Amino acid sequence: MSLEYNETQYFRHPLIIALVAGVAVITWYTILIEGDTMGPVQLLLLAVIGILIPLLFATLRLETRVSVDGIIYRMPPVVWKKRIIPWNDLLAVDLITVRPIRDCGGWGIRFCLGEGIAYIVSGNQVIRCTKKTKEKVLLGTRHPEEIMTAIRTYFS
Repeated sequence: MSLEYNETQYFRHPLIIALVAGVAVITWYTILIEGDTMGPVQLLLLAVIGILIPLLFATLRLETRVSVDGIIYRMPPVVWKKRIIPWNDLLAVDLITVRPIRDCGGWGIRFCLGEGIAYIVSGNQVIRCTKKTKEKVLLGTRHPEEIMTAIRTYFS
């Protein structure tokens, strides 16, 4: 039996959205009020910050796929290349709950002490993929039951 699972999560945490919006508003306000007294480099830098940071967070997402090939993931626009964990490289896969700020220092691509590299966009449910090399990769999910059902189809 073949069962594929696809999940795309967008970076929509209210605290992060408020912070990014605040940075953008302050940046554009500064350009409007102080723009004529700034040098061209300062003006360009502020304009880039006011555009690129909101654009980054608007497009940031975690794409996870479970297929016959293994667990495939990427986090564009930070990590464009798809990364794959083949089934025969896995020692264990389990569902755990993390506290993103306390355990990993926040959301995004983080190093979680004792757990390895984490890709967390929202929520606190992650699948922990332990490779035979003992390296661990944590992948956030908003649908833990569905992804674990798909994983159990290929890995037990």
